[in-house]
Amino acid sequence: MEQGNSAAATGRGRKGTTAAVLGFLKRNKHTFIQYAGLALVIIIFAVLTGGDLLSSFNLRTVIKQLAVLFTISVGMVFIFSHGGMDISVGAVMALSSMTAIYTLNAGAPLAAGILAAVAVSVLCYLLNIVMAIQFGLMPVISSLSVMFIARGLVTYKVSTATEKLGVTDTEQLKLLGRNIPFMLVLLTVVGVTGIILFHYTKIGKYSRAVGDNPQAAAQSGVQVRKVRITGYAIAGLLVGFASVLSLARSTVISENTGSGLEMDVIVALILGGLSLNGGSKAKMSSAIVGSITYILLNNGLVMVGVPTEVVSLVKGTVFLLVVFLLLRRPHSEVMPR
Repeated sequence: MEQGNSAAATGRGRKGTTAAVLGFLKRNKHTFIQYAGLALVIIIFAVLTGGDLLSSFNLRTVIKQLAVLFTISVGMVFIFSHGGMDISVGAVMALSSMTAIYTLNAGAPLAAGILAAVAVSVLCYLLNIVMAIQFGLMPVISSLSVMFIARGLVTYKVSTATEKLGVTDTEQLKLLGRNIPFMLVLLTVVGVTGIILFHYTKIGKYSRAVGDNPQAAAQSGVQVRKVRITGYAIAGLLVGFASVLSLARSTVISENTGSGLEMDVIVALILGGLSLNGGSKAKMSSAIVGSITYILLNNGLVMVGVPTEVVSLVKGTVFLLVVFLLLRRPHSEVMPR
């Protein structure tokens, strides 16, 4: 009899442990998907490339490719977390790079070039959000307007230039484009600052509150407009800085500079598990893990010899797979309004 009671108690204990483990896995499902995707990409392409993916030479290349997308993705979290949307990032980055070129070619120091690029980018993003607020536009519409304006200016200047539009003295850009230790420190500072601002200050907390329910946030004393403007300003600051990082690698721009970058950012954030509708579940780690996953995926596909046309197809398939997994939660939490 005692043995029977003991066996029954053991069975209930096992069931309780199993239920607790399953509950933990369910609560942290998106975190597991987020990191499992990164681990899966690393393992698969490390095997397919015979370990070349993780060679020191390739890792240096990955870090250079990562710098721009990582920096921009950190900034975009402040927009998407409160329910905003931006598709102007590629055009704004090109316009900011062009501004930096003119500033540096005029003999200004690198710091002045960075400030000029950041100023133009922040101005574009403030224009973006002010139009959305003042005219009651959907954020995607106002960002579309900014995208056309910025892309039009870049295309006009590039097409009317008699020679390639680039930095004449590239020496001062080497620190940002080739110095790997400096770039690692830079990315760490950007990532840590983003985490602190987003998770431990009112900026991030209010952004998530507005993303969950703007009306409830406003009734709780949150200045919704101020939160949205602040989010766009932070994103503009980081896009402007990323434009100089991009320029440090290419040293020239064309009418196609930054084309498609908006989708790269969105796919990276989705791969990182970010809800594009914002809200309390938004995390800065989505930008960090997602951008690393995206760059490694892109790099790995090229290394194994996948044609460029098929690379886009594979990335699109992976994107759909991740969206499908995330869609297990309510639809409104995944896709933008």
